[in-house]
Amino acid sequence: MKRLGTVLHISIPRGLIVRGNKPESSGSGRSANKPPKLNSVVLNKEIKQIGKVSGIIGPVEHPYIYVKLSKDMDPKQQVHVNDRVYVL
Repeated sequence: MKRLGTVLHISIPRGLIVRGNKPESSGSGRSANKPPKLNSVVLNKEIKQIGKVSGIIGPVEHPYIYVKLSKDMDPKQQVHVNDRVYVL
């Protein structure tokens, strides 16, 4: 499990906009963090599945990630703006 980023916006009807983390540089000069794959499982801080990665936009080094929320999840109670979210 690794940190995906920070929730910027809870969109209607069932999605989140997440600001991806800045990549950490490895010894070879390349970034160690790669953008997540589409349909990767997204977890909240309680390690509960909240949705899946549906899209990635913006700069490669600091992307915005759209997370489509699970149908059984209430976004107003299980995730908030500025919460950190994680990906498997």
